Amino acid sequence: MRPIVSGDGVTAGRLVRRFTLGSGSLKRGSDRVQFAARVLLLTLLVTAAPVALAVAGATGSQTRSLADAQAAVRHQVDATLLADAPPAGDASHGAVVSPVRASWTAPSGIEREGIIDVRADVEAGNTVTIWVDRAGGWTRRPLGTADVVSRAIAYGVATFLGISTLATAGYLVVSALLDRHRMRRWAADWAVVEPVWSRKVP
Repeated sequence: MRPIVSGDGVTAGRLVRRFTLGSGSLKRGSDRVQFAARVLLLTLLVTAAPVALAVAGATGSQTRSLADAQAAVRHQVDATLLADAPPAGDASHGAVVSPVRASWTAPSGIEREGIIDVRADVEAGNTVTIWVDRAGGWTRRPLGTADVVSRAIAYGVATFLGISTLATAGYLVVSALLDRHRMRRWAADWAVVEPVWSRKVP
């Protein structure tokens, strides 16, 4: 059977030896530590995906519960603007949405007034639809399906990137420390061997 060869002509066996840093009596203790670090890195990278999916699923379930709770206590009502919204081109109000005083009737029938956010250029007397809470106070719209999905994806991606980044950074730190250790050992060994090779020892 012919050995499995990668695109650049490297056999699978050679790739394995590179990953395990070889074997036999020439394999140093630092090589074994680095091999263990590589195995741990590979394990963390492989498990990062299912962990991220689990976090995304849990976040989606929690956010869906929150969205359902918000939808149960928030209601839409019509609010009448009591003042003109600043124009979009106003130098002091460059935002597309501006705060404006308005009045509306709460679900309980009580008349309420407050500051709400509306689009620029809306004139006083116009009616806009707003969300109010159980007490009739202006509030944000309840979370929707898009919010649930986006939050789940964001937490899942953040978890995957966090695990991958920390695992890779940890491996790089360990590798750097092992390289420094090898260089110190090499320098110490060379200090003993070099005089013999250069015939400086009587």
